[in-house]
Amino acid sequence: MNDIEDYIPFIKKVLNTYSAVSDTNVSLIASISEIKHLKKGEMLLEIGKTSKQKHILYKGVIVSYYISDEGSLYHKNIFLKENFVGSMVSALINEPSNFALEAIEPCILISFDYKQYRQLIEEHTELKDFYIAYLEKKWVLDKEKREINIVLKDAEERYLDFINAHPKIEERIPLHYIASNLGITPTQLSRIRKKIKKHT
Repeated sequence: MNDIEDYIPFIKKVLNTYSAVSDTNVSLIASISEIKHLKKGEMLLEIGKTSKQKHILYKGVIVSYYISDEGSLYHKNIFLKENFVGSMVSALINEPSNFALEAIEPCILISFDYKQYRQLIEEHTELKDFYIAYLEKKWVLDKEKREINIVLKDAEERYLDFINAHPKIEERIPLHYIASNLGITPTQLSRIRKKIKKHT
């Protein structure tokens, strides 16, 4: 599939996850979209580049990471199918991104210009309602849940929650990405996995 028309049912499904969006408004989003293919290891966004697009991941896995002053990598997020991908802060303030986005599997994305996207949101109440619902879920509810889990749940509980939410994810993503995403070291994750395997 390369024609954006083929992806409209998928776009509608993703948008309706957050708020009801009519076929007319889904078509408006599709009208500013293009299909983008990335190879494994290819960058969607490099550190220091300004984000001009927003993306919906149709296939594959993308990770975001920072590089510290000492050269250490910290993996911020793992993006899977149906996730919105991009640097919201970079796009909002039109400044270089502090993190990179890299495909760790071959990926297909639905990509749209951020300025055109914001214009549609400003012009159509239904899309504005979707945008608010998306921000509330991702930047308030999910963010708070993650912060609470880091404080209240130990590393093993967070790991089990992660793999239960994403079955077979360990077959697709190198373990050091998962460890960093959970806020633990690869050694800690290895110990947790050995402990769980021993008791199953």
